[in-house]
Amino acid sequence: MKQFYILIILLFWNFFNGNAQTVDVATGLSNPRGMVIIENELYFCELFRVSKIDITVSTPTPTLVVENLLLPESIAQNGNELYNAEYDGNKISKIDLTETMPTATNVLTGLNGPTGILFNEDNLYFAQALAGKISKIDITENTPTVTDVVKGLSGPTGIVLIGNDLYISEVYDGKISKIDITETTPTATDVVTDLVAPRGIAFSGNELYIAEFGADKISKIDITAPVPTPKDVIIGVDGPQGLKIKENDLYISNSGTNKIVKLDLTTLSTEKPQLVNSINLYPNPSSNFIQVKGLYQTENYTIYNVIGEKVMSGNISNNEKLIINKLENGLYLFKLDNGNTIKFIKQ
Repeated sequence: MKQFYILIILLFWNFFNGNAQTVDVATGLSNPRGMVIIENELYFCELFRVSKIDITVSTPTPTLVVENLLLPESIAQNGNELYNAEYDGNKISKIDLTETMPTATNVLTGLNGPTGILFNEDNLYFAQALAGKISKIDITENTPTVTDVVKGLSGPTGIVLIGNDLYISEVYDGKISKIDITETTPTATDVVTDLVAPRGIAFSGNELYIAEFGADKISKIDITAPVPTPKDVIIGVDGPQGLKIKENDLYISNSGTNKIVKLDLTTLSTEKPQLVNSINLYPNPSSNFIQVKGLYQTENYTIYNVIGEKVMSGNISNNEKLIINKLENGLYLFKLDNGNTIKFIKQ
């Protein structure tokens, strides 16, 4: 009989835990940031290096690509070359990916906090966060000359090109702006404001995904809307930095947890933001009450016992006490309507 109940517990837990929204792709990293996908390989910046993983492997092992970099913030591919924006080095360097042990060579020095970079044909666009501007160079020139594209920005960090429009995350002013790169003297216009330290941005369909570093969440906007309004996609992300999309998968570099996770965009709810597993329930075990930490809004909950019977339900807010002293001692599952399920013990 004891083995039967253990089996019930395992099956029950797997059933409720099978709807996790994010999947760990690579863990144990060192402050992961910008990313780029080249065929089946995901390249990503870490504190002093660039590494890569094979995203077709179920449990990929990070492989070192190049080291001895100075806080690479962002990377961009051009043919067989990988360009690195080294924030602490105030420079852009590059490596040859065909080499067995690539060594970074300087492309441009004397910059001021380079962050996001991308290519548009032979032009390399890059943000200088500390100088408040977007600049570009023609990489076909032997000695590239820096041309400032737009100035007067507030901590430009992430950049993405959609048609002729360059979208820019301005981390200090908490907004996304854009410029038309075909204009002789582009002027930045606000796309969406009232964000919290937006950093990485990525584009899919008509939607722009935004890593709000200061709010620990991923949001998105419809750029075709007359007045784009941000909607939360994932809340409770710990220090999101870089974003990259391949097909239906959104890759997120979480600097707070030193890992890269991915989210299947086809599974997103159209009504509520998804929560990653940063929701905490405490004290656990408990005899009198439990509290939930990490909620951004009031949520409906249901408590099940180990044989799947509903024993309590209602709604709960962040850090609100839920009295459980009438429950029998044992293992329970606390399930929120947003998809999070947490085990706890009543004793």
